[in-house]
Amino acid sequence: MERPLRIAIDATTWAPGRTGVGLYTERLIRAWQQLPYGDELILLTNRFADAPAQSGLPVHGPRMPIRALWLQTALPAQLARFAPDVALFPNYLAPLVPVPGVPYVLTVHDLAVFLFPETFTFKKRVLQRAALPWLVRHAAAVVTPSENSRRDLLRLMPTDPGKVVVTPLAAAPGLDRTPDAESVARVRAQLGLPSQYVLSVGTLEPRKNVVRLIEAFERVAVQFPDVQLVVAGGKGWRDDDIVRVLRRPELRSRIVSVGYVTPEQLQVLYHQALVMAYPSLYEGYGLPVAEAMACGAPVLTSRGSSLDEVGGDAVLAVDPLDVAAIADGLARLLGDAALRDDLRTRGMARASQSSWVQTAEATRKVLARVAKPR
Repeated sequence: MERPLRIAIDATTWAPGRTGVGLYTERLIRAWQQLPYGDELILLTNRFADAPAQSGLPVHGPRMPIRALWLQTALPAQLARFAPDVALFPNYLAPLVPVPGVPYVLTVHDLAVFLFPETFTFKKRVLQRAALPWLVRHAAAVVTPSENSRRDLLRLMPTDPGKVVVTPLAAAPGLDRTPDAESVARVRAQLGLPSQYVLSVGTLEPRKNVVRLIEAFERVAVQFPDVQLVVAGGKGWRDDDIVRVLRRPELRSRIVSVGYVTPEQLQVLYHQALVMAYPSLYEGYGLPVAEAMACGAPVLTSRGSSLDEVGGDAVLAVDPLDVAAIADGLARLLGDAALRDDLRTRGMARASQSSWVQTAEATRKVLARVAKPR
């Protein structure tokens, strides 16, 4: 049995209203607690939300309103105080000046800020594009969720290929369980769900390609008059075009925008969807695709980036830049029950091959390799 590790983890994204990286952080830590090594996990955050405390693990501050300032001042002091064997930074950024004696592992989910800078805020572009090459260079190791992200990273900021390791993700534990009738009725009433719908999941931001999806749905709406489009996702950056399209009078009767949804609501949304459409321009992994497959929702998604790895032959993949191609894909799925059944079966089988415990095990292996000796 390997010796237990003392691991400090930046848990700031594990907060109310969490999406992508926050869900990654939460699920990774919860899965880590199931591993047999007896590791000591120390969660560090600049805000004391209830969420990480519910893990039963020690959570340390201090509380500071500006995360970037906390990351470069208070957090290094905490690392020096606790002297962990290794630190994990699951959200791209880490202290610019490494703490002596504390090697760190950095999670780089994707390189979208370099490849699609126009889809990010000015602040995020400046921070990540300036800091990430430096942090990757000084990290003891880097983990990414897909081979595609690994290739992008090595191409854009050359570093030792041996220190960049892929640790694939998975659908949330228990998400594949079919919701009971009471839950379905409750969520349907809460969100005003139509009887049949195409589901879109993701923060409302340009990279998720929601405007092209809506335009594609418009093209097939007349052909499928009983089907509506449900858009689930919290407000993101540069979402003006999305909001403007959603408010067009001619679309209001066919599109339901439900905003940010709870885990229970999301589970029902996936299980009740006729089709899940995710034509994102670029993803480091694409959790909604894995989640929809686990729940038995036939998936329409994009060719390219990591989505090829996640979906494989269990999804219908189209060119995300071509509205006509997205529309044709929607029409194929909505009009072909046999195709939907085939993708449903393939998707559930594919999703069942991955778990967050596997992700935690693979991540721990990386940390153990670079941890300082005692």
